[in-house]
Amino acid sequence: MLRSLVGSEMCIRDSTYLDYTGGMVYPESLVKGHADLLINNTYGNPHSNNPTSLAATHLCEKARPDVLKFFNADPEEYVCIFTPNASGALRIVGESFPFTPDSNFVLLTDNHNSVNGIREFAKSRGAGVHYAKTTSELRIDEELLTKILEKKKPGTKKNKKNVSSLFAYPAQSNFSGVKHSLDWIGRAQKLGWHVLLDAAAYVPTSPLDLSVHKPDFVSMSFYKIFGYPTGVGALIMRKEMIHELKRPWFAGGTIKFVSTSNSEKHLMAVDHEAFEDGTINYLSLPAVSMGLEFMQGIEGGMEGVRSHIQALTSDLIEKLL
Repeated sequence: MLRSLVGSEMCIRDSTYLDYTGGMVYPESLVKGHADLLINNTYGNPHSNNPTSLAATHLCEKARPDVLKFFNADPEEYVCIFTPNASGALRIVGESFPFTPDSNFVLLTDNHNSVNGIREFAKSRGAGVHYAKTTSELRIDEELLTKILEKKKPGTKKNKKNVSSLFAYPAQSNFSGVKHSLDWIGRAQKLGWHVLLDAAAYVPTSPLDLSVHKPDFVSMSFYKIFGYPTGVGALIMRKEMIHELKRPWFAGGTIKFVSTSNSEKHLMAVDHEAFEDGTINYLSLPAVSMGLEFMQGIEGGMEGVRSHIQALTSDLIEKLL
């Protein structure tokens, strides 16, 4: 059935691949196309200004709008920050979010460990950490979560109306595969919460439209969507959050200026550059654009992928029973 979806593009030999949460099977055309690009061209570090570096910069900067377009994210509203993986994206949010003793961090018991880890940043700054338990069917307990979000919403503690608080949840569980409603994004935001959506397990098999649901942060890894390359993820972030996040350190291209005579003086870069530590994975980023193009070329797009996965799942369950 997998072959019927993408023809000879994926070769898995005598197996039926089902681990789409772990990672997508990489298409042969994607690997060959990327290899041909690297073999027939020379690309240098984008932090330099020579012809090879400018060529690499062009491809890297092409990948950003390609990512935003794939998720229907308005480039006037969102920025794409490249990271090593989804966990790297989540760490940026955790270490930079302006938690204070008056803040709250609410998350589901169904979160990935990389989301659970954000609580350590929250606790270190005195913020409250609150878990919303799921039901016996591992779904969101709507009554409980609503109660927590309303009780702990920003502005209710000592009337601190300008306090930033964060609600984080997965669009799809890494553990159970349950898909949680994206409506919680808007519901939480109406109460004053910033929302972090962990989309790493969701976007490989489901369409995510950021013109409809508009979380403040979205984390993902690209190998989970189209299998290759590994080592590249993204944090898609609302631009209005750039000036709210405070990085605890700086490195490489994240700054424009640093003084060694005055340890208090440095000037952070703006936009995505302030969050990309060191040199980005510039040789792999062209493969991200290629991979997104491959997914868009599948008949039916991401809706087609979702229908295919549902058919595979139903067939597997039927045969197991």
